[in-house]
Amino acid sequence: MANRQLTEEEATFYDDNGYAVVDDLFPLEELEEVDRELDRLVQEAEADGQTGIGHTGSSRNKGWLLQLGLRSEFTRRFAEDERVLDLIESIVRPGIAIYSAKLTAKMPRSTDICHWHQDNAYYNAHVLSETRMSTWIPLVDVDEENGCLWVVPGSHKGGVKEHGQYGGQCPKSIGPEDMEAEGATQCPVKAGSILLFHSDLWHHSKGNDTDQIRRAFIVSYQEATVPRGNADQHKILRTP
Repeated sequence: MANRQLTEEEATFYDDNGYAVVDDLFPLEELEEVDRELDRLVQEAEADGQTGIGHTGSSRNKGWLLQLGLRSEFTRRFAEDERVLDLIESIVRPGIAIYSAKLTAKMPRSTDICHWHQDNAYYNAHVLSETRMSTWIPLVDVDEENGCLWVVPGSHKGGVKEHGQYGGQCPKSIGPEDMEAEGATQCPVKAGSILLFHSDLWHHSKGNDTDQIRRAFIVSYQEATVPRGNADQHKILRTP
C-alpha cells in the first residue's frame, strides 16, 4: 500500500497558514519503541554531561538534546522514514535533505516557556531555505495543559523578524513573555500524529501543568540544493 501523502486541501492549508496536522501516521507501538531508544540516548548524554532532559529523576532541565537523530542508527532511520518523506515531498523541494534532529522536553509541572520565535532565525544567512520545515512528532498526546505548540497562522509569509534574548526556554525570541501575537492558535496533537510547520512560522510553547513528561522528536528538512554544512550530518535523502 502506498504511503500517505498530503491531500490538495492539506497542502493548500500548509501554504496559506504555514503548518498542518496529519493524524495517525505512526502506530503507537512504534512510538513506544522510539521512546525507549530516546530514553537510552538521553541517559547516555547525561552521563557525558551534555543534557538534563528525558526523565523525571533528572536534577537538571535544559529541555533540548540537539542532533539526536545522528546519535543512533535507530533514530536516524526514524528521521529518514519514507512515510515522512512521502508526506513532505510536495512542500520541500527540489529534493529533500535532513537539516537537524532533536528532542525537546517539558518536565512535569515545569513553568518554562519558549517565547515566540522562528526557527530560521537560528540559522546562518547562507543556509537559509525557502522550504525548510520541521516535523514535530509528540511521543504522548499534547494539548494546552502539557505544553502543545502555539502558532500564528500565515506568519511564515512575513520573513524572519529580529530576535533577541528575552529569557525563557529558547535562547532567542521575537519578544518577551507577555508579548501578544494576534491570531495565535494552539495546535494539540495526538501521539501517532505529526505537526508540520514552516521554519519562518511564529511558534511558542507554554509550561507543562501535568505530572508526566512531555517529549517531542523534531526533525527539520530542507531542499537538497541549499548548503547544508557538514554533509555527513545533513544527508540528502532524495535528489532533485
